[in-house]
Amino acid sequence: MKPSPSEPAALGQVPPLDITPAQIELFHQHGYLIFDNILTPDQVTQISERFDPLFNTQFETGIYPDEWYGRPGLSQPNATQQMTGLWRCDRTLASFTLSAKIAQINATLMGWGSARYGFDTCWIKPPNAPAVYFHRNNTYTSCIAPPATVTCWIALSDVALKTGSLEIVPGSHFWDCTDQVRFLHAPQEDYRTPLWQAAQAAGIQSPQIVPIVLPPGSAVFLHGNLWRGSGNNPSATKTRRSLAISSLAGHAKFQLPGVGNGYIFERYRQQGSLDIAESYYPVLWSQTGYRTPFLADYCQDALVG
Repeated sequence: MKPSPSEPAALGQVPPLDITPAQIELFHQHGYLIFDNILTPDQVTQISERFDPLFNTQFETGIYPDEWYGRPGLSQPNATQQMTGLWRCDRTLASFTLSAKIAQINATLMGWGSARYGFDTCWIKPPNAPAVYFHRNNTYTSCIAPPATVTCWIALSDVALKTGSLEIVPGSHFWDCTDQVRFLHAPQEDYRTPLWQAAQAAGIQSPQIVPIVLPPGSAVFLHGNLWRGSGNNPSATKTRRSLAISSLAGHAKFQLPGVGNGYIFERYRQQGSLDIAESYYPVLWSQTGYRTPFLADYCQDALVG
């Protein structure tokens, strides 16, 4: 019988992280936290070099991703490329997106005793790429209980205003408002429209929009209810690349069938059970040292050692 997330495994614990109570408080207060140099330049290159083969249908494991937009030869040349479910396609990327270290940071910021894989997504915005709608990640995971995510969003190139930086609204994770699942790419209307509607519902007159500026290898950790989006990439020559790694609570389960949204998660629901199968959503870190056993054979942990 396999150990539960509350039982230790023989894999050992990740060394404690240098995150201060003050940083955790800032995350809870503002809904985000900047973390410098989470990846080395060599690691940034290692990740980025895997993207072109994937978008050209060269899947190392032979398994297709959960979501895929911006296909060469099928999409507009300036379309934003997005792929979700990277770990299922490529073991090199899995060694980062299934890392115990990132899951530990995510869990620590949220006050969880363990964290499991939620989703991993690459975003590639070529020159003149259009905007991405403002949204909240928790809207896309509301079929899960607790319906809470946290995301480590890592810059793989310079993220700046001149390349269409990520935009966030500090404190918006406290707003009493609703959102809806929508196609995020290339909106015909103002990409901030969902934000304006949410702010009006929450009684916020002038929401503060903050552009995130990051060098390659640095990250911003985002609360799942924090409103975020991005404008077009106005550069004529620069492509913006990023990798987003989102966690669920280790103890998370499915809501009852028909409750909430989660079009990707629902594909992996087991009939007659609310449990989330570790074969699809492995536990990546636990205070007890537990980590889903098959991970040790599937890929290395690129951020441990």
